[in-house]
Amino acid sequence: MESLRQPHVTFMTARVDGTPLACGAGVDHGDYVELKYMYVVPACRGMGLGKEMLEALEAQVRANGGTRVKLETGTAQTESIELYERSGYRRCPPFGDHHAHPASIFMEKPL
Repeated sequence: MESLRQPHVTFMTARVDGTPLACGAGVDHGDYVELKYMYVVPACRGMGLGKEMLEALEAQVRANGGTRVKLETGTAQTESIELYERSGYRRCPPFGDHHAHPASIFMEKPL
């Protein structure tokens, strides 16, 4: 994706023997970083890769001087919502170009 090849985007993958099993990206918007594209291969879910990916992205945000992370996820993504809540994310209003939608949940976390 060309949108991930921008100077304000951090993209990470978790690989085993060269095979990507999880990925995530952070887009720096200046006063916050938006997490995007968090994904774990279905066969590898429940192994803690999502948590590790989230922690690695947050560490990169901190290393770059960021102090707040925001994200949008779908109401059907129950495992993701649970991960974010366990990791300290709380619901917030829509942000950036996002608009309120019944199928969307917006969350943020101060770092």
